[in-house]
Amino acid sequence: MSNIPELRFKEFSGEWEEKLFDDIFLFSTGKNIKQNEASLTYKIPCIRYGELYHMYNEVIFNIINKTNLPISDLVFSDGDEILLPSAGEDPLDIGSASALTLKNIAIGRTINILKPKQKHISYQLFVSYYINQKLKRKISRLAKGSSISNVYNSDLKRLKINLPKLQEQQKIASFLTSIDKKIEQLTKKVELQESYKKGVMQKIFNQEIRFKKDDGSEFEEWKPISLNKILQERKTYSIKGEEYTHISLTKEGVVPKSERYERDFLVGDDSIKKYKITKLNDICYNPANLKFGVICRNTFGSGIFSPIYITFEIINANVEFIEYLVTRKDFINKVRKYEEGTVYERQAVKPSDFLKFSPLIPCLEEQTKIANFLTSLDKKIELTKQQLEKTKEFKRGLLQRMFV
Repeated sequence: MSNIPELRFKEFSGEWEEKLFDDIFLFSTGKNIKQNEASLTYKIPCIRYGELYHMYNEVIFNIINKTNLPISDLVFSDGDEILLPSAGEDPLDIGSASALTLKNIAIGRTINILKPKQKHISYQLFVSYYINQKLKRKISRLAKGSSISNVYNSDLKRLKINLPKLQEQQKIASFLTSIDKKIEQLTKKVELQESYKKGVMQKIFNQEIRFKKDDGSEFEEWKPISLNKILQERKTYSIKGEEYTHISLTKEGVVPKSERYERDFLVGDDSIKKYKITKLNDICYNPANLKFGVICRNTFGSGIFSPIYITFEIINANVEFIEYLVTRKDFINKVRKYEEGTVYERQAVKPSDFLKFSPLIPCLEEQTKIANFLTSLDKKIELTKQQLEKTKEFKRGLLQRMFV
């Protein structure tokens, strides 16, 4: 098989040349920077090994952490290094390469440092992308250890890499970093949008922001209303069959029962099990996991799930508004005053107690205005997330076709 990539810039031709890591890189490791020796408030920029697979991608443009250790106790970058964590709980973690483009960065222990022996042979950004795309699994198979996997520089020296001419390496890397910067921009945009929505919601439910009627006049004041006036528990059941989809309740919402479960969560004969029915727009929650935010509006549709879950039909209220109301952390914390149980993991809020709670609620017309506004924000956030995922997918496709 020829060493020619499927996708290539038209000005380049010829086969890529196979090189041994030991022939083109110098190998070293960093020096120890303990957790309590690193902080955002210190002065010397540093990188610790765990950050390589939690905080950084293929190229490091900005440093997150800092240390206060004496300069003599540190190893510093020249700005042409490739860093790989030499230890991790997941073997795939230690195949995560990052090109360090900045000088005078302290490099922590448990990091394998690769530096080019000759500048005209390899370009660090290209090599970082290549390792993550083509060698990550191979490096993970070199890992030694049981609970903690380790890969040493002596292991990495045996690896091989296919390299085009330096100019082609640089063009590929430049193209990929431009995509990464787009991904970073979209990621920050999502964070800003979500932060804005969170702040606005807090002001809305604290009544610092009020909506007005279509004629410009004020709505009446919010009133404490018992949830049993708005929610009605659904207590209908069905055996497992073809009529209803078998679903589950998670922090992400109501979802089809995952195929990863080899058996159901109830013990007994499927033909006589009784599952609870939930329908579109119901408010569903797990009594024991409410503390973890397992409460949502059913946007999936009709289905059956474990009878341990609670499902409420919404009556006399805007369904989107009620969803925003009950899924807020502030609301959940207040309802948790009804939790019962001696063991923390099993402490639960019964539906009868949940319905006792009387939050401040606006009139239906203002509920609708609030829901429409927040829904519009959600749509903008979702659009940005879709753009982000499409850009990531575009990058994944390029990586599969641009390397050999």
